[in-house]
Amino acid sequence: MTVPTVASLCRALGTDLAPAEGFAASTREVSAVHISELLDPTGYLNGGELLLTTGLSLPRNKLGCERYVGRLVEAELTALALGLGPVHAEVPAPLLAACRKLGLCLLTVPPPTPFLRITKAYWAAVSRTAEQHLKDVLATQRALVDAAASADPVATVLRTLGRSLDAWAAAYTPAGEVDQVFPAGAAEQAARVRGEIVRLEGAGAHSAASFATGSGAVIVFPLAGHERAAGFLAVGTSTPLDPTRRRAVLTASALLSLDAVRGSRAESVADEGQRCVGLLVDFGHLDAARRLAGAVRAPSPPDQLRVLAMRGRASDILTGVVRRWCPEAIAVRTDDRAAWFLVPADHPPTACLEGAVRRADADAAAVLTEVVPVGRAPAVRAVAAATLADLAPGTRLLAHPSAGPYGGDPAARMAAACDRLTDVLRQALVGYLRHHGQWEAASRALGVHRNTLRHRVSRCQALLGVDLTDPDVTAELWLLLRRRGMA
Repeated sequence: MTVPTVASLCRALGTDLAPAEGFAASTREVSAVHISELLDPTGYLNGGELLLTTGLSLPRNKLGCERYVGRLVEAELTALALGLGPVHAEVPAPLLAACRKLGLCLLTVPPPTPFLRITKAYWAAVSRTAEQHLKDVLATQRALVDAAASADPVATVLRTLGRSLDAWAAAYTPAGEVDQVFPAGAAEQAARVRGEIVRLEGAGAHSAASFATGSGAVIVFPLAGHERAAGFLAVGTSTPLDPTRRRAVLTASALLSLDAVRGSRAESVADEGQRCVGLLVDFGHLDAARRLAGAVRAPSPPDQLRVLAMRGRASDILTGVVRRWCPEAIAVRTDDRAAWFLVPADHPPTACLEGAVRRADADAAAVLTEVVPVGRAPAVRAVAAATLADLAPGTRLLAHPSAGPYGGDPAARMAAACDRLTDVLRQALVGYLRHHGQWEAASRALGVHRNTLRHRVSRCQALLGVDLTDPDVTAELWLLLRRRGMA
């Protein structure tokens, strides 16, 4: 809030308050108007005041005046006004010299102007300033509320806040990634705040932070959700925020929190729809899963897919990361820390996922399976879950090709051939490999004649295009079947 200055009071009062000869009205703010005839009034001053006096106790000599003015300067007085008439007809030369020497603004109040007129003028100016300040605050609050009700609330609130505070403003995801920023040129400054947001997240959903930067100051508020922050709002200014501007940021934070809660409710409905689709696939009800996906507008399970299993500090953060990486992924959160996903075979490069996970939660563990037919998803999901349980924090097995189900390498071709085997042939192959090529033991375990088993295994060999007498081939094939949940 702007308070009256010496210059503005002189302009308002005209000849009733004017600079003494050789002085100019300063632009320093006046915190209050105080009247005192004491030789040492500093015990009643807080700094910034305009002191009115008739000079009743004013020293008559140069040294005394210098000591008097020196005490006022040390008390950070804004200006000294001498009321002429009752004691002094004109400004005493020692006082004039002392004020010039020590740099204290000296004013005069001519007779018969009462000091009460100066005081009333000051408080009238304060009242006008406070009224204008209130109008400005209400206008800002109104503009922020209107922005929150717009078609694009986040972008509009950031723009309104940035312009009203002459600052940059940015919204962040719960993982601390920059979501939107105004103006766009402040993107680099907003990105530097991420480290503070990560620290703030550990302090709880109701903690705020402010800190100095090389170019000014930044304040960060969490967008309150149900259990944890639904995102963050950061504002950067060239100077620290005063209480009024800070309240504007609080208002914007509250409005964006409401929008985040609204969005999270819609997302939770969508999450539950996706979860049901994923569970239907996991239970083997593919047709029902696809019908439900169409009804709830969730991604439909593809014919060829990978299973991604993840564990970290918060499954909702990991879910958000995966969705931004591959919007067609079907998410199933198993608890607050773990989730698994059905990812289409033609997903984006896994290097992008690795980078996003590292930024969001460096200690998250993840495993991405090979491409399998959707019918094999339940078995592969179980294998992925078992693998994930054995991974240390921060271990991510995501190094798989991203170019679809048949990338051209021998392992992919063999995997595709395994998927084309009938259940009878697959059982025969698994039994043969499990018993290390021992026909008698394998045929007994399968309950078929050994000649029948030989015929089925030979058909598998022909369909796979491999030599099952080669131990390297059988070892690779066994591991492949295990990874795909077939053995």
